[in-house]
Amino acid sequence: MENDGNSAAQAQQDEKTAERWVFGGSHVDQGKPAHAWLDPNGAHRVYKTRGSYTVGAIYAAAVTRDGDRVTLYGTPKYLGDFCDDTALVDQLAARHRAAEAAPSLAAHERAAKQKDPLERAIDRLTELAAHIAPAQRTGFAAYVLTRLMRGRR
Repeated sequence: MENDGNSAAQAQQDEKTAERWVFGGSHVDQGKPAHAWLDPNGAHRVYKTRGSYTVGAIYAAAVTRDGDRVTLYGTPKYLGDFCDDTALVDQLAARHRAAEAAPSLAAHERAAKQKDPLERAIDRLTELAAHIAPAQRTGFAAYVLTRLMRGRR
């Protein structure tokens, strides 16, 4: 078996190193919950890690680096240390609270729409329009608009 440059690069990539990362709080990534982290270089990284973490606390993260790509392995471990930059921690905490509230607010908004009679009526008209040929939908929309403008049944 030949030892080529790719094997050496792969071996280097497979070596995990422990880095000190600051937990940046909850984050919404493409509509899904995730955790934000700040690596030793100050780069903002988002991972779908499990667990409960403290914003601004420092954790040991097992990672491999390959150029700009950083892979996180396992669950970061709390080191009992805290970030000294209080202004940064304040910003991270504010973003964390906003990210935690966003799904709850979206759920409340969806529930409110379900109770809203106008939203239900529009949903019903949308369902009806789906069964009409595309060329005839303009006529259907004109009929609905005319009825609304006249304000009578």
